[in-house]
Amino acid sequence: MNAISEILLHFGFNEQQAEIYQAILKLGQATVTEIAKKSGRKRTVTYFHIKNLIEKGALKQTREGRVLKFVAVKPDELAQQFDRWTTDFKSIVPQLKALKKIDQETPLIEVTDSKRGYYRIYDEISSLPIDAEFRVIEGKEALVSELSLLSPDQWKMFFERIVRRGIVTKGLFTDATLNTPSTHLNKENQELLTKRIWQLKVLTENVFPMQKLAFIYGDKVAFLFPEESLVTTIQHKGIAHIFIAMFDALFALGKTVENPWK
Repeated sequence: MNAISEILLHFGFNEQQAEIYQAILKLGQATVTEIAKKSGRKRTVTYFHIKNLIEKGALKQTREGRVLKFVAVKPDELAQQFDRWTTDFKSIVPQLKALKKIDQETPLIEVTDSKRGYYRIYDEISSLPIDAEFRVIEGKEALVSELSLLSPDQWKMFFERIVRRGIVTKGLFTDATLNTPSTHLNKENQELLTKRIWQLKVLTENVFPMQKLAFIYGDKVAFLFPEESLVTTIQHKGIAHIFIAMFDALFALGKTVENPWK
C-alpha cells in the first residue's frame, strides 16, 4: 500500500477503494472492465467498490452512447470535501466532549505490534500542530531496528509532513546512536532528515546506557521494543508531565550537537 492510499484510509476509504480511485485518475473516463484491468481486480469486485466510491462522492458516472463510464472527482475537489467534513466534525466537538463519561484520571494503555504501533505513533507525531515539538529518547539498538519498520514511502510521507509543519524534534541520544549510519533510509529521505528542525543533546553510553526508544508528545508516552515487536502507549496528562520533567532534567546534562545528518 502506497502513501497516498494510507492517507485516503483516514477519510473513509478502504485499501481497495483507494487503489481503484487512483487507477481511475490515471485512466480518465473508463469502463468497469478497463478499471478492473488497471487495478488488477475482478470486474464484479471492482464494480462493488465503484458503487461505494460514488456514494462517498469520490467518483461520478457518465455515458457514451450505451457505454457506462466512470470518472474520478478531481483531487482538489475531494480535498475541499475533506475540509468540509473536518469543519463539520470540529463543530460537534463540544457536544462530544459533553458526552464523555470516562474518568479523566484513568491512564489509557495500549499495546500493539511494532510496525502497526510505530506507524500510528509517527502518524500522530507528524500531525501535531504547526511549530509543535515532541521528545524522543533513543539508543543505538533501537535506531537500527526502528529504521527498518517502515517503508521508504512511509518515511517520506512522515518526514515531509514534519518538515512542512515545522515540528521540532527534541532528541536525547547516546553518542553511539549518532554514530550509527542511516543505512535503511534512501537518499531522498536522508535529505528530508537534514531539513527537520532538531534540538539535540548527547550523553555517553556509560552515563546513559539506553538502548530502547521512547517518544513523549501531547499527553502520551510511547515505548518501542523492536526485538519483542511491541509498542506500549500510555495516554495520561499527569504521567506525560512526569516524563517530560525527567527528560528535560537529563536533556540539561547532555552535550549539544548540531544536526549530525547534514
